[in-house]
Amino acid sequence: MRLTFLGSGGAFSDYRVNYHNNAFIETDEGLVLIDCGTTAVQSLKELGYHPRDVRAVLFTHLHGDHASPEQLMWERFYGPDADGQPGFASTTLCAPSDILDPLRRSLRPFMDIFTDRTGTIREGGVETLVDPLPTMQTELAGLQVRFFRVPHVAGATVDKAAYGIELSDGRNRILWSGDTTLSPDWVNRAATDSSVTRIFHECSFLAPYRGTVHSHWSELSELPDETLARITLMHHTVVPPDVDLSRTVGAAARHELFEL
Repeated sequence: MRLTFLGSGGAFSDYRVNYHNNAFIETDEGLVLIDCGTTAVQSLKELGYHPRDVRAVLFTHLHGDHASPEQLMWERFYGPDADGQPGFASTTLCAPSDILDPLRRSLRPFMDIFTDRTGTIREGGVETLVDPLPTMQTELAGLQVRFFRVPHVAGATVDKAAYGIELSDGRNRILWSGDTTLSPDWVNRAATDSSVTRIFHECSFLAPYRGTVHSHWSELSELPDETLARITLMHHTVVPPDVDLSRTVGAAARHELFEL
């Protein structure tokens, strides 16, 4: 399994330093993106890919640094094919229905009115450009994909839909936390599962604050050594120079390739 980070930064990253925490897995059918923020297309191009190389996009939750696929979709639809003409390719968007349904609704003001392959300006752009795959578990481009719920923006009366993702190619199984406050139960359980190759877990190096919606290094560093030894940190933007990550597998960097 070859997984490449488009970026490993948080929502407020300086783009000169890092891009949003998005990644892709290479498959025989194309790239499967894990989230698609506003920096994803630029990062893809810097790595030598075009949006038309994307087979599908998986979404963990609805924040702009994770779920902003408009540019990707427009470039797949109007981007040139081998003859230099628009390819008119739709884009497979995959997520649980409580992510995918509101995402599709949010795209309407931006994408509903469009020019179709006949040159006619009309409505229905979302239905034409989006190939929706609402699911909690599926096989996609040779990958087994399973979404699992994680707490992100969760309070006494509200709980924003947010998911981690389990991915398997039949040989390797990885867990991707998505954005989440620390949930030691599933992380520690996964770390003791010999079939899990790697856990990619979000980490903020800011001091925890009231109402935080992320996992902080001060919390993660309290996990057992055997758990940390399976974790690669992500969503951190920049690792402070005085932080010792020797108990982990390290922190992902923009454009870093992991061959698992």
